[in-house]
Amino acid sequence: MRTKTLLLSAVALLAAGIVSSQAQSPVYSANVVGYASVTAPGGQYVMMTIPFVVGNNSADQIFGSSLPPQSTILVYSTASNNIPLSNVGQLIGTNGTLHVHPQSYVTYFYDPQYTNQGYGSWWSDTTTYNANMPTPTLPVGQAFFLLANGTFTNTFAGVVAVNVGATNSVSLPGGQYSLVGSAIPFAGDITAGATGALTNNLPAQTTVLVYSTAAASIPLTNVGQVLGANGTLNVPAQSYVTYFYDPQYVSQGYGAWWSDTTTYSANMPPPSLSVGQGMFVLPNATFNWQQTLPSN
Repeated sequence: MRTKTLLLSAVALLAAGIVSSQAQSPVYSANVVGYASVTAPGGQYVMMTIPFVVGNNSADQIFGSSLPPQSTILVYSTASNNIPLSNVGQLIGTNGTLHVHPQSYVTYFYDPQYTNQGYGSWWSDTTTYNANMPTPTLPVGQAFFLLANGTFTNTFAGVVAVNVGATNSVSLPGGQYSLVGSAIPFAGDITAGATGALTNNLPAQTTVLVYSTAAASIPLTNVGQVLGANGTLNVPAQSYVTYFYDPQYVSQGYGAWWSDTTTYSANMPPPSLSVGQGMFVLPNATFNWQQTLPSN
């Protein structure tokens, strides 16, 4: 599976709400609010996930007026689905259905220039404007691709989807790619931290794909399965980095993450994400990714 994406840069600030009280100790809100400013370059695919609950998380509420017209959003569907269409063939009032196959993308093309003529803002294709689509919903934890028609910066401001002390659980089906992101705004090693690590319940022999937008060099260890032999994985721009998880050899001095899925030729550092960045996960068996927002 090859899809061009661009890593996004994000800055997030979280603040727990404090409610004034006459009690001897302060009362803390269970909700956490925050924001992330994200710049997406025009003409390049960006993989992102929305780090906060913003209204009902429709694209219109998330991006407001900042999204350039003639931009495209691709939403990955893991199951069959039927999406209602309106104004089919540009005939106002004519409805239809778009059948979506599993393991495929749904294209939402944004162009609001015809709304004053009775049409919607979102279209089913990028050329013929054949039918209007409902506004895409982009829930927290679901990643998607954005192809902006021009460089823009959007500030996502909202509420963290997981309350303080609560646990979010999402089921990822075995043997299928899922395009996901952290339900809690997070940057760094996705396997770190007892409260939200992807590896808490991750089945062995699971693959994680992280897209590299620029050429990069990733340090390798135990190259050729020789303990202590180091090397480098040179990653071309606009390509995926494959992280293969199998901790069965950790007791022998090896790492848990490997650079390939067959020969176990070298260990890699665990995958690392920025705030708002998504990833593909191909679990070896169905499992629940659980994340808890700590109270301190």
